[in-house]
Amino acid sequence: MLLLKQVLLLGAVSLVSSVRATLDYEEVLSAIPFKGDSKAGKVYDQVIEQFSAEAIENRHLLHARISNLFPDSAVTVTSDPEFQLLPYAASVPDRIIIREKEDVQALKDVVFSRAHRRRSDTSSVHESVRFAGYDIEWQDQSLQAFIVAWHEDYSLYVQWHLIGDASAAHDLIRECSKWTAEPQNVIWVFNDGFWQPDAALWTAVQKASWSSVILDEEFKDRLINDYRSFFKSEETYKSFEVPWKRGLILLGPPGNGKTISIKAIMKDVDVPKLYVKTFHTWQGDEVGIREVFQRARAEAPCVLVLEDLDSLITDMNRSFFLNEVDGLEDNDGLLLIGTTNHFERLDPALSNRPSRFDRKYNFGNPSWAERRKFALFWQHKLSKNKQIDFPDSLVDKVADGSDNFSFAYLQEGFVASLLTLAGIDDPASRPEFATILMKEINKLREQLRQGNDKSFDNSTLGFDGESGGIGGGGGADPRWLKELQVMRGLQFPVGQVQFGGLL
Repeated sequence: MLLLKQVLLLGAVSLVSSVRATLDYEEVLSAIPFKGDSKAGKVYDQVIEQFSAEAIENRHLLHARISNLFPDSAVTVTSDPEFQLLPYAASVPDRIIIREKEDVQALKDVVFSRAHRRRSDTSSVHESVRFAGYDIEWQDQSLQAFIVAWHEDYSLYVQWHLIGDASAAHDLIRECSKWTAEPQNVIWVFNDGFWQPDAALWTAVQKASWSSVILDEEFKDRLINDYRSFFKSEETYKSFEVPWKRGLILLGPPGNGKTISIKAIMKDVDVPKLYVKTFHTWQGDEVGIREVFQRARAEAPCVLVLEDLDSLITDMNRSFFLNEVDGLEDNDGLLLIGTTNHFERLDPALSNRPSRFDRKYNFGNPSWAERRKFALFWQHKLSKNKQIDFPDSLVDKVADGSDNFSFAYLQEGFVASLLTLAGIDDPASRPEFATILMKEINKLREQLRQGNDKSFDNSTLGFDGESGGIGGGGGADPRWLKELQVMRGLQFPVGQVQFGGLL
């Protein structure tokens, strides 16, 4: 038999052994506090007895024991991981009423959750339920529910027992599982062989907006019309008897807006969004690729984002990828968007085959007009700061002096200038902002000339208040600007800048 500590923790339970310890378990069990003699209260007795004995199949025996307590009622059992009853009940209190039973001795662990970011005050503690009973009001039906969780064979098993009308129980399992499978305010991310909902990524996407993305207007309109018209054209595709699928590649050097443009697309479309970090699984990339496209087909119409195609698609997995893209299976409704900083590294089977990636959008370094527009953005951003003089003549100087700069380099010029300005204690000795800015631009131009490119791309600076590219989550605001206000008394405005490139 298991020790009492193992009993209460519902630990490893399947013991196949001929040696049994000599311990008076009746005495041990009688010492455990119970809450009344009701049938619900006796479920606790059965749980303790089950996990205090040698067991070959805990799930089935536990089901049988609890069913014996309710001979006149249907007992519906589910171990489906999608059945998350407690979060579901908390989310839709107008559809379900759930109360914890007072006559059942619950077993719970208190778990500490660290803050998502060190500087945020979001750490918390919550209860992890090992055993509990609940009364449920659902669709004019009253149900009882008991949850039991235990570890076995290095896995955590969670089993729910719903006592009452079987039809109502089935409806509850279906509705709750549908709610869990389609969580709100998340984007599904495939990483290390599993799909996971990413709320931080969803939050980052919500900050993106085409209206604030600095791009050549004709280029931006063409890109927007491309994906919007695709989702509106199902009947047109079918009338021409061609598959309703499309592939786009966003290419160009880092720091020119591919990532923020994809975020703007993901926010703009009203279909499921799927993002792939890596195809790698312990079973091989081919299994990961299969999982990704199976999920995409199930969610279609949808957007499937593959960032850094040149890294995702290798010589080892290319044939598997191509088979999924244009094989025999139906990919209707699939908008495939890939990005790459190194288009030249892509295999011609990807870069030159229209039926796989139909259109390519080149996010090259900004033109003079776009660089001037970027400088105008900063001029407006700093216009309320009385300590910074940003004359109209400086706008053209920035555009003239930043030839071959990416948007990321331009951003670095402005950020470095503000940091330099804030680092000077004596206001009387502070140079003009224009002097500092042009000095920083000259430094960056010299780095480009010498090939000392620091790659100030989106993942380094976090232009729209994020970090780590699309899949990096993020969402932190530019706190360093606020801190500079306090440190140096400079009133730097805090805002967002989003930018792109020109074909």
